[in-house]
Amino acid sequence: MFEIVDNAPQNAVIKVIGVGGGGGNAVEHMVRQNIEGVEF
Repeated sequence: MFEIVDNAPQNAVIKVIGVGGGGGNAVEHMVRQNIEGVEF
């Protein structure tokens, strides 16, 4: 028989880079929203 082993990480890692005025503003906006569970 086979045994199913779930070793996959449970959290996604998404990296955002702000480039230029619009990108920087987008990242700043996300920081100001104080989203729970997000590390900047």
